[in-house]
Amino acid sequence: MMKNFKHKFEIQIRLKDVDIMKHVNHANYLTFVELARLKYYDDVLGTDTDWHLQHGQIMARTEIDYKDAIEYDDSVSVYTRCSKLGTKSFELNWIITKSRGNEPEVIAAEGKSTIVCYDYNSKKAIEIPAERRLKMQQFDNLE
Repeated sequence: MMKNFKHKFEIQIRLKDVDIMKHVNHANYLTFVELARLKYYDDVLGTDTDWHLQHGQIMARTEIDYKDAIEYDDSVSVYTRCSKLGTKSFELNWIITKSRGNEPEVIAAEGKSTIVCYDYNSKKAIEIPAERRLKMQQFDNLE
């Protein structure tokens, strides 16, 4: 399943992420996804991407299916890919995996997020900038 995902980001579990039983709180899974999304943007779109008010983004929807608990000693990664490009929005799919030692990765959660390109000055959705569209299409082999 992860073979369709080119982008992988390793997560450092912090003490604040876990409860007294050393389980990662479920809300932190979405924080991991946000960190991976920003790294995906840096790696795919470039660090010089223009994120000013006229080319902003809004998270319109996020879905998550929890599959397995993450614990403090687990190695955690998030795989991210653009799965769909619309006119004004795009969809990112992601998989959070965990492993320990030499064990293979196990899916801890998976889901998708819909992101809308947005002009904060006019308070309206805008088309995905052509350069961003092209970079995501090329990286994730989209039509």
